[in-house]
Amino acid sequence: MARMFGGNSNKNGGGELMIPEGSNLSPDEKIETTIGSTASLQGVLKAEGTIRIDGAFEGEIETAANVIIGRTGKVLANIHARNVLVAGRVKGNINALERLEILKDGGVKGDIDAGTLYLEEGAIFHGQSRMRSDETDDRFLLEGPKESIH
Repeated sequence: MARMFGGNSNKNGGGELMIPEGSNLSPDEKIETTIGSTASLQGVLKAEGTIRIDGAFEGEIETAANVIIGRTGKVLANIHARNVLVAGRVKGNINALERLEILKDGGVKGDIDAGTLYLEEGAIFHGQSRMRSDETDDRFLLEGPKESIH
């Protein structure tokens, strides 16, 4: 069962988001920086904590924590974060160290680099994707599985 994230729509502008099972985000995620649905901002946004964007943002986003693009969010920026959840629209490259989630009606146009990629049915993605793997995975892909003789 998916979990709810957000609260009432008057409070955060973007309404509640359904957090997919297995998500690295929690419904009680502490959001330290918010760009509301009626706000528009340009520039470089750097933070240590979680960022939520329900309005318009253009520039660069970097955080050691998570980035949440709400349903009403429109982002024209490269994003670097631990986890990224997209319910709105992003045009730019995304580097998610752990997990990128694109929810239904959400969309990303740009290249992505993520540890794990989750696309909900109805999500839009245009670009190239690369998923990180450790050396063991790389060696397995290059050498193939070891055959055992019994």
